[in-house]
Amino acid sequence: MRFYLWGLVFAYALSLGGCFSWTEDSQGNLTSVGLPGVPIWQSSPYAASAQPVRPTDLGFTQDEAAKLGGPVLVTPPAPPATAWRYRYYPAGQNQCQADLDKLMAQRAAMGATGPAPYCTDNPTAPPAKGSAFVF
Repeated sequence: MRFYLWGLVFAYALSLGGCFSWTEDSQGNLTSVGLPGVPIWQSSPYAASAQPVRPTDLGFTQDEAAKLGGPVLVTPPAPPATAWRYRYYPAGQNQCQADLDKLMAQRAAMGATGPAPYCTDNPTAPPAKGSAFVF
């Protein structure tokens, strides 16, 4: 009981200090909770509820989307940017892995931290972030 009480006091103190954040997927499902940049709890990164991003969701017409194929290069934002980037390639001319190798070499040379870019056949929408300050 005492441990539980101290846990509540600690959580309340973090809330008052503005040191509480969470992320949600595009469906509004909670994906992580904790301190900003240091999640205490995270859902599985391969959650089945993640909504796929299709070329038509990003402004491509149906005709343009039909000409695309293969893995998509997903680039998470580097601070201070907040926009995720999705690079689709023409069918039969996919160079996702080559572009990923170049980006990873650049990251290593700069000593970048944070989420790394990746190639995937099923890109998903980026998580939505939130934070709280309790007065």
